[in-house]
Amino acid sequence: MRSSGESIASPLVRGVLAAVVSLGTAIAVTVIPALAAQVAGTRSAATALDAIIIGLNVLVLGHGGGITLSTGVIDGTVTLTPLGLMALFVLVSALGMRRVGYVLGLVEHDAGLRPRALGDAGAALGAYTVVYAIGVAALAALGRSVDAAPMIVPAFLSGALVAVVGGLLGVLRSLSRRPTDSSPGVRVLGLLPAPFDAVARAVLLALAGLVAVGALAVTGQLLWGIKGAAALFEQLGPGIVGGIVLTLLQLALLPLLMVWALVILLGGTVTMGTGTAFSLQGVETGLMPALPILAALPEPGPAPEWAIALMLVPLAPVVLGAVRLVRDVEHLDLRDRVTAWVAYPLVLMVVILLLAGLSTGGIGDGRLAHLGPQMGTLLMPLLLLTVGGTGAVLAFMATALIPWTQKAVTSLRSRVESAEEKERAERTGAGDPAPAQEDGEVHEDAPDPVEREEPAQAQDPVEVPAEELNPPADR
Repeated sequence: MRSSGESIASPLVRGVLAAVVSLGTAIAVTVIPALAAQVAGTRSAATALDAIIIGLNVLVLGHGGGITLSTGVIDGTVTLTPLGLMALFVLVSALGMRRVGYVLGLVEHDAGLRPRALGDAGAALGAYTVVYAIGVAALAALGRSVDAAPMIVPAFLSGALVAVVGGLLGVLRSLSRRPTDSSPGVRVLGLLPAPFDAVARAVLLALAGLVAVGALAVTGQLLWGIKGAAALFEQLGPGIVGGIVLTLLQLALLPLLMVWALVILLGGTVTMGTGTAFSLQGVETGLMPALPILAALPEPGPAPEWAIALMLVPLAPVVLGAVRLVRDVEHLDLRDRVTAWVAYPLVLMVVILLLAGLSTGGIGDGRLAHLGPQMGTLLMPLLLLTVGGTGAVLAFMATALIPWTQKAVTSLRSRVESAEEKERAERTGAGDPAPAQEDGEVHEDAPDPVEREEPAQAQDPVEVPAEELNPPADR
């Protein structure tokens, strides 16, 4: 059995080591492509040190921090976060802390948490977060140059946020176990108390559907405008290595465009600089960055009248999550059901607003000072879709409306069938006269006609002698 000091030191040390490994991975992800672009750029006067500084600046932006530029072309603060790069850093943190959770052995063979499991996990996650955030701030300080100056305090806070979110996901993932013959399985959402486990499942289902909606919208638009994007790519002429770096940059921005597309389908407005706006009412374009992926965006002009009906597309995942929620909590008492019904649309709204807020930023102090969703235009449509969609599902599934409707339909059908049987009985009653027959019409209920006697057939003539027919005259 480990001593008290060892039980405390081991999680701290493992958290620190995991943070160092994660930081090294993050540096490799950003610095190596920058060095490759510098080596391939024959016309560029940038040195390897400049490429490393650029990579560190990209690392700070990928964590959600800000950079102050004074290049003459772009002057001001850059705060636009490439969500794809941020998602990659969160994944790196999750993988690092998942390994720590496995090594600490937080779950015993009987699928229960071992003693001091929560304390060890919290200590490891705390050490990981502190070291990771300090490392990001230190890299931001190292990335300062004459033209670019990463902001250290925002870099520390954003690094801590990425470490907490990714590390917590990794620890939770390490708790899951598949069932075996000797021990039961453990599901992460099953560790939450009711009804919040059902709310989490419903929210995750709705978010997966909404992300799929945004991805399909962006994919369809890129396929529609692929000619324009290819023409701009050829015009830039980045070369082989430069083309790879440019492609990686656009892949990092692709999740950002997915969130923007989702905001538009939810009824909000997305701006890409002064005089540029995208919404279901139409498109206004102005000056935009020279990225091939942006050349595939819709042409300016008013949207067709039926475009507002596209809001029904993101409504479908919201309704699907609400249906799952109602079915999962139907066995709980009324208080827990009401808690789940209220929590689902609120949590879903908060998560969507956080995603929209993370996708908002700017490049410099000029025309590109504001990029991303206009939060004021998103709030009311989002409230209508989430609360209205959940309320509609509750009205049909969680109230007596459906049983009452089924009972009313059954009662109406019974009355109709009874009336039909009564009418048939009256028609076939014993004392009722037969209905009059029309010419040429035969009724089944009419009595059989009286059989008529057929005339006797003519008998064969009897031969009579001629003498009897012609008696002789009197003599």
